[in-house]
Amino acid sequence: MRRHRPVTEVPDVIGLGAENACDIVRRAGLVPCGPEGEPEPVTGVVVAQAPVATAGAEQGSEVVLWTQLGPDHSAELVPPTPTESGLQPA
Repeated sequence: MRRHRPVTEVPDVIGLGAENACDIVRRAGLVPCGPEGEPEPVTGVVVAQAPVATAGAEQGSEVVLWTQLGPDHSAELVPPTPTESGLQPA
């Protein structure tokens, strides 16, 4: 017979930096990881997670974190040309 592990509440880490989010997930007794078997994210901001916050999960279960790079990591922004933006010169 399989023993069930204690169930813990999945923390809400959406909007947090990857490092902080992973720390919070670990403190809840869960294992942070990236999508499709990737290792835990180390950069970016968490934009989605599974299971969702406040869901119950067995301790030691994985929480998948999807991240997106924040403004500090983006390429230099180049404004669109008037044609690209739909604006025509007068």
